[in-house]
Amino acid sequence: MTIPTVMLSPSGAQLSFWSTDQLRSSWDTRASLKVLANGCRLNALSAIQAAGSGHIGTSLSALDIMVTAKKFLAGDTFLSEGHQEDGIFFSSKGHDAPGLYSVMHLCGQLHDTDLLTLRRLGGLPGHPETITPGVPTNTGSLGMGISKAKGFIRAARLDDPDSRRPVIVMLGDGELNEGQIWESMPGATRDGYSELIAIVDANAIQSDTWVEHTLPMGNIGQRVEAVGWHYLECDGQDPEGIMACFVAAVGDPRPTFILAHTTKGSGVSFMESFDSSGEYYKFHSGALAPEVYAVALSEVVPAFSGVEFVVDQPALESSRNEFDASTPRSRPASMLTLWEEQVQQLMAADPDIVIMDGDLSYDTGTHLARKTFPERYVQAGIAEQDMVSMAGTLALAGKKPLVHSFSTFLTMRAAEQIFNNSTEYSRVLYFGFLAGLIPSAPGFSHQAVTDVGLMSSVPRMHLVEPSCASELEQASRWALAQGDPVYFRMGTTEPVAAATDTVAPGELTHRAPGTGVAIVSSGPLLTQQALLARDELVAAGGDVPAIYTMPWICSPLSAAAVTQLSQYAKVVVLENHNPARAKHFLVDAALRDVAGVSVSRMGLEGIPANGQPAEVLAHHHLDAAAMVKHFSL
Repeated sequence: MTIPTVMLSPSGAQLSFWSTDQLRSSWDTRASLKVLANGCRLNALSAIQAAGSGHIGTSLSALDIMVTAKKFLAGDTFLSEGHQEDGIFFSSKGHDAPGLYSVMHLCGQLHDTDLLTLRRLGGLPGHPETITPGVPTNTGSLGMGISKAKGFIRAARLDDPDSRRPVIVMLGDGELNEGQIWESMPGATRDGYSELIAIVDANAIQSDTWVEHTLPMGNIGQRVEAVGWHYLECDGQDPEGIMACFVAAVGDPRPTFILAHTTKGSGVSFMESFDSSGEYYKFHSGALAPEVYAVALSEVVPAFSGVEFVVDQPALESSRNEFDASTPRSRPASMLTLWEEQVQQLMAADPDIVIMDGDLSYDTGTHLARKTFPERYVQAGIAEQDMVSMAGTLALAGKKPLVHSFSTFLTMRAAEQIFNNSTEYSRVLYFGFLAGLIPSAPGFSHQAVTDVGLMSSVPRMHLVEPSCASELEQASRWALAQGDPVYFRMGTTEPVAAATDTVAPGELTHRAPGTGVAIVSSGPLLTQQALLARDELVAAGGDVPAIYTMPWICSPLSAAAVTQLSQYAKVVVLENHNPARAKHFLVDAALRDVAGVSVSRMGLEGIPANGQPAEVLAHHHLDAAAMVKHFSL
């Protein structure tokens, strides 16, 4: 066996991959499924490295299951030129897309160079989408897998009542927090879906820490058998044991649930190591430092090829941040880092504040408050509806709940619960992170572009999209002092310079002077692009746009704000979301009767593109270059 092929990533870095031919030649020599999975581990790791982001730990833990599932469905055609699968396999958790793509590549469903397109515009999406041939259904929004599998089975039986083609859906053990998983199971028993096989990549670690420390799931076997399912367990890193479970599953008249015990980061020793008291698992997502990637190669290459792979790198010191499970990763300044400091100050000043988090304490900035005020911190797990309803009664009991999750999960999964809370005339503050187009690399399952339309339709709800430390601080203190629910759209990019203005509903924050054209924005992402565009126009000479931010994006403009904008011939409103009754609607309504003023919108509409931030901003005509062109018209 030779050493891997070296391909250049889009950034020019040299990365190691096994080609499809190299992988298949191994199978021709009767290598085991385990060896093939080890080959896929290299490709998944390098695809993430090429993308600059992606979920490592769960891809590596799931690969033995994925390869075995493909072999089970393909039978004797496995890896042949006529490779055909008699059934369907997909991963519900979807975070393991790099692993899935590496197995699709093994089976000839993707080309070698496709692996370099992970999380790139027009390439392989950050979570599986049906735009990629061979992907059965969109996943990444957790909890939907068994329900989707039942849909495939029902359709097959309608076409052929005797059809029993297996449908294998892989779940995550953290994903078992989602209520839809447990709602979906009794119907499969009632309808006799013996061809349904759910297998759990039970690597025991969620986003930050152990499943048992996040939301213990109890005796899963008893829960599963109680609704009439066939329950099995196996070593999820042993393809022979997994295959035996698949064979047993199709021989049983019940739907089958397999708990496959795995190790997160399987195949790379330093990724497998996580202390029992660890709080921050560092290899859940994100590319590796180049020297760490090199050391990982020295483990995964020989596991497939049997050939020693020497890297010209010094031994990694155990003191590196990647290996410290008790401290968080460092990260650049953002609205998130501002909030993780501000929320502690708010809690210190007000003993009625209760923090609630949905398994995203590091990614929503609540992890420091969790340590400082543990008695006022609630870890709800990946159970957004439960979290929001609990927040509602905390509010009714006189507390001040601050609810945290990614915007898409919070606003879409718990929309009914949020509406119900509002009807109780109580105050709950909702903080939605990853709001808007960026980060675009994970794909539309993580891009909140419908949240403004949803939340602005909730009675009594105020929407705030702060752009800087001052807007965030003033708006959060205002939100706690009044009695209505408030939704904060929290961007993840670097905040703009702190405002000196006093911010309030209906008011504008003046960011930069200009003549002729005014830009009204909110949030750091598009405000940054507007300021960059203005700098380009200043350098070119002539008129330059004035820049304003409007933190309360769904509150009617004050008389003072209308007067401010009336002095411009053209007002351009930037919206980092799909059309809604928000800034553009309000500005246009306020200025409609003002002679000589035109109002236009630059914003998102439809399904957002997936890829690297710069290319996606350009694709949607929301980068500084597109703004310069628009403002010059």
